Amino acid sequence: MSIKKEKKIRRMQHVALWPEVVGLIFSLTVIFTIATAVITFAGLSMIDSIIIQNDSLARKVVDAVNDGWKSQNQIFEERINNIKNDFDCIDSVYIINTKDDLLLYTFASDDSTTPNAGNIPELLSEQNKKQLESEGQLYFMKDSTQDLANLDLGMYAPNKFFRSLGFFHLLKHQKLMDWAAGTVSSVPAYAVYKTKYPDLCVCMKLEYSLNAFQSSYFITLALILAFVILLASVVGILRLVRFAREARRINLLVTTDATTGGYNKEYFIQKARRYVRRGKKYAIVQLRLEKYRNFCIAYGLHEGENLLEEMNKNISLLLEKHEVLAHVEKSDFALLLIYDDDKSLEQRIHSIMNLLRAKRSKQHLTFSAGICPASGASAKADISLLLTYAGLAIPKTIKTQDEIKWFSDNLKEEQVWERQIEDDMKKALDNHEFQVYLQPKYSTKEEVLSAAEALVRWIHPTLGFISPGKFIPIFERNGFILQLDDYMLTEVAKLQAEWINQGKRLVPISVNVSRAHFAEDNLAEHICSVVDGYNVPHQFIELELTESAFFDDKAVLLETIRKLKSYGFKVSMDDFGAGYSSLNSLKELPLDIIKLDGEFFRSVEDKNRSQLIVGETIALAKKLGMQIVAEGIETREQVDFLASLDCDLIQGFYFSKPLPVSEFEERAYKL
Repeated sequence: MSIKKEKKIRRMQHVALWPEVVGLIFSLTVIFTIATAVITFAGLSMIDSIIIQNDSLARKVVDAVNDGWKSQNQIFEERINNIKNDFDCIDSVYIINTKDDLLLYTFASDDSTTPNAGNIPELLSEQNKKQLESEGQLYFMKDSTQDLANLDLGMYAPNKFFRSLGFFHLLKHQKLMDWAAGTVSSVPAYAVYKTKYPDLCVCMKLEYSLNAFQSSYFITLALILAFVILLASVVGILRLVRFAREARRINLLVTTDATTGGYNKEYFIQKARRYVRRGKKYAIVQLRLEKYRNFCIAYGLHEGENLLEEMNKNISLLLEKHEVLAHVEKSDFALLLIYDDDKSLEQRIHSIMNLLRAKRSKQHLTFSAGICPASGASAKADISLLLTYAGLAIPKTIKTQDEIKWFSDNLKEEQVWERQIEDDMKKALDNHEFQVYLQPKYSTKEEVLSAAEALVRWIHPTLGFISPGKFIPIFERNGFILQLDDYMLTEVAKLQAEWINQGKRLVPISVNVSRAHFAEDNLAEHICSVVDGYNVPHQFIELELTESAFFDDKAVLLETIRKLKSYGFKVSMDDFGAGYSSLNSLKELPLDIIKLDGEFFRSVEDKNRSQLIVGETIALAKKLGMQIVAEGIETREQVDFLASLDCDLIQGFYFSKPLPVSEFEERAYKL
């Protein structure tokens, strides 16, 4: 899995909740800040209005002092007392001589406390005097914060105001209006005013009060804002819950396998990565149900998926704590298993296979498994890579019985090699790194070079010479063999065209054509177009097919061979005798040449028996009008034996190994 894909899956699976939490906290903070600001502004506005109102009343006392101070008679005292008594906000009035800090007059209510000689100077300190002279008045709030905090406003408004018939019916209830006009709370403060007399000032103890209307308004506003905060909190919490549920649903979708309903590869990788770090001895097992495609063809795709779902359920029942199972691809399951030793793990896997087979006793099921250790040093590797190694260890050949194989470094090297070959093959074709080698074919009697076989050799710029046995099987699996066949046919036709232009004698050259090519309907026409592009006579091009091509579509194969023969090409079968249907292929295919496999001439215990078979095969081919080529000939004895049986051509190391074109020309034309 790519890093980009893994990150995307993680983002889908683990959607971060913290941005939502931060967003909720931020929104609540903003709402709370706004609510606090509104309440504060409303409170300050009410306090300001009260202060302004009380200030205007207090100035009436100052005016009375300015008008009647000199008389200091009973009318003066009555006037001040009347003002104080008429307005509840004025609690006490003190007339003070600021020059001598003397208390001259006191107009106080019965429950008020007259300042003594100790606190009068505090009210009229040097700093306060200067501020009094410049501003005309001073306010001293003594313990006002504490007093405000101790006010129990809730005992007034909720029990009285909200029992009314509603805000809009407030004016219809006279008793309620009378109550609302009363004082419900107060905060004491001292206010000092200077008069028109330089050494005389008025000090008043004022009661800053909220009436029921103001208290109810303030409480109602606070309740509304509290409700808004509560509502926003509830909505935010519900949103977080919904978000968490949605994240969980997405996580299930990302980690659920659609076929089995169990876990998928992504879940396996995440869980396995977490478990292997705990220090236990783990192994990753990739268990494969063999011939799953055949099962689906026989019983249907739906039944095949039911089988995989059943396997997932049965295997999960056998797992221990901190072990993982997931369906990863097709009929493959990945298991993370705890084990003590290799043998016990293999026995456990065999037990799982036997249980799965027992559940479907009427159907023959075969399993194979690859194992890769996931503990120790390997635990540091990526789990997805270890899972790939486990899949790589699964035997490639389908057996009739269960098979288990451990991953090894050799398997990894093979895969790295194959990857490099596949990465370089197209570039190698474009750069002509594939070179044509020609192995001469000699007549048995005259022992004269009479034909040749074109063989491919890869001269890699960094790896050097690469044997065909290493890259041809890879090309056959990935389909690149078709391009290589065309390349070799083109190179041979080009080479023969050069010899014609040079006036040299041509000899037939055989070119191998893969079985995949013979499955194409237009192969004969394609070969004609390539050869005719260089004006090479068709009789000098021989096309070799292997016996394995006979097991493909016979009708297409026969039609292609007939077309090639009608165009003048010769068709031969390579490695005759290496398979098990050679006689049957002789019967059905109109071949021109057969090449006896070199294994016929290897040392065997019963040489007479081997020679008898070779002799009868040659005699049979002669009767069918075919030429015989014996390949892999390495001794003089083999040459003499084949000559005695009237074999046509001999190919092998006895006469020559495969040669570069230049060396072949030296031998063929005696340069």
